[in-house]
Amino acid sequence: MGRIKRADKYFVGKKSAASVTVRVFLLFLLAFSVVFFLWSIMRYNEIQEDKREREEYIARLSDDIDRLEYLVEAPLDDAYKIRVAREKLGMCFPDEIIYHTNLD
Repeated sequence: MGRIKRADKYFVGKKSAASVTVRVFLLFLLAFSVVFFLWSIMRYNEIQEDKREREEYIARLSDDIDRLEYLVEAPLDDAYKIRVAREKLGMCFPDEIIYHTNLD
């Protein structure tokens, strides 16, 4: 047992080139992992924001589609003609009072 203790005493505090290389590599790997993790989180957040914006856009388009389908399927009766005259042509009945506001 005495010889083993003397051998351990001989190698204590000694650093070989291989152990230094392994430590440098592990530090580099740790730094790379941290940077990659942070970059991945930022990219994920960007993708989630883009997804949210696109879902809002799809919802607006769906509402527009529903409104337009309603107009296409609406019968061509007097109420439809009056609505088109008011909305598209800016017409009104002669006995109506029109109020103008500048709330743009």
